[in-house]
Amino acid sequence: MNLAAMKSVEEILEDLDPALSGRIVKALDLLRVQARGAERLREGVRTIIKADRSPVTIADLLHQSQLQHMLAREFPADGLISEEPHALQVQVIEEAARASAEFYGVALEAEVIELPESGEVVWIFDPIDGTKGYLGGRYYAIALGFFRKGEPVFGAMAVPARPAGRPLRIGGALAFAVRGGGAWVEHAGAEGSRTFERIRTAAAELRKPLRVAVSLEHGNTHGRFEQGGDAVPVKLDSQAKYLAVALGELDVYLRERRKDGHPDVTWDHMPGALIAAEAGCTVRQFDGGPIEFAPRPVIRFDEGFVCHRGGRGGPIHRWVGEFLGHRSGNV
Repeated sequence: MNLAAMKSVEEILEDLDPALSGRIVKALDLLRVQARGAERLREGVRTIIKADRSPVTIADLLHQSQLQHMLAREFPADGLISEEPHALQVQVIEEAARASAEFYGVALEAEVIELPESGEVVWIFDPIDGTKGYLGGRYYAIALGFFRKGEPVFGAMAVPARPAGRPLRIGGALAFAVRGGGAWVEHAGAEGSRTFERIRTAAAELRKPLRVAVSLEHGNTHGRFEQGGDAVPVKLDSQAKYLAVALGELDVYLRERRKDGHPDVTWDHMPGALIAAEAGCTVRQFDGGPIEFAPRPVIRFDEGFVCHRGGRGGPIHRWVGEFLGHRSGNV
């Protein structure tokens, strides 16, 4: 780590509109608290099965309530698009308030605050991205970002877990990006200093075997890899995969469109994609088109998308094109 390149949040944001920098400081403070509390709560966390058969935990629901209270207090005109249903929050709000006080040290009123989904500033939030990873002691993310006037401006994620035997630098990290202002990371153990290091994706040489992040839950990309080939799949939960590519821990993240009939959702991708793009990675759809992020829940992928180290035309870009069976210039 280059200590000379370390900066405080205030230094990073000094030229930004104060209305935006104030929101970013509050967001990072909240993510720090949630990252610590989520790990304290994880051992005995209660799981609920939602109507779509997906799991949700009390941590998901109390994180969403904590954010709602913060926004209502600090930025009441802002909108919020988040994953968990209001009715389920109401059912468990008293339990969530007790857990917030015990494991997070945060007093939380036993009231669910409803916020609009529109406004000049609209936040997007995944309170626990990779719930099965959270429950299984693997990597997961708490992902937060916001749009201003319809454009993505800020994305951040905390990756609290540090699983034994998986020594990726994403473990314990807090990362964020500002559109046009770069991507930054605070690694585990650096919390006391509250300083961030600029993320610049490593030179995109074609290391072999390439390490390709694939989803544990969606698509069948991992089925395309040949035994002993020039790339190996690395299965990870959550959009922490974007950060792993940005930090050079992995080379490529390939994600096919969901096969379960559910749409892809913005909170699963926008924060991580913005971090990777600001770090110098390429983030594109399989057909080469851009990913159009907007302040709405659903995001459309025609086939899938790719995030990789380096730019278009480089060796990793060409490998991706060959792997997907396209001409490299189209990806």
